[in-house]
Amino acid sequence: MSNIGELTKNTNGFYIGKIDTLAVAMTLALREVHSTNENAPVYEIHARSAAGSWVKVGALWEQTSNGTGEAFLQGSIDDPSMVKPLYIACFRREDESYAIAWSRPRRTRNDVPAPANQGEGDSENGEQDFDGSPAKQGKTQGKAKSKKADLGETTSDAAS
Repeated sequence: MSNIGELTKNTNGFYIGKIDTLAVAMTLALREVHSTNENAPVYEIHARSAAGSWVKVGALWEQTSNGTGEAFLQGSIDDPSMVKPLYIACFRREDESYAIAWSRPRRTRNDVPAPANQGEGDSENGEQDFDGSPAKQGKTQGKAKSKKADLGETTSDAAS
């Protein structure tokens, strides 16, 4: 896990902080959720927009570490401007601030791409183009075509 930010309690009792990565830089605030639903999050995550307003971008649930029994917060930040959600965990420090940590989600067996089908299509040796389609060799059988055939003239013809 990598620390990507922190949250500290302000004088009004709200946790406010920042996240900074190469692709994401945002100011965050946590708003406590008051609910009788045991599955409700503990906090809503709000981010400050470019216009200065607070926008809800996620939520945090309280979890307990299997190894130590220590409580921490876990959730995600998501917004239409992001390619995919940012999964975070917040660990309470002795001074009652939170360290915000991120780790890449582990791949499940279903996330692993299937191997490419070798030996299908026009290619006799199973080679593929960059897009995964079979490499087309045509009549040249892997030899480069002459520039004259492709362009109508060679570079030496164009210079004269």
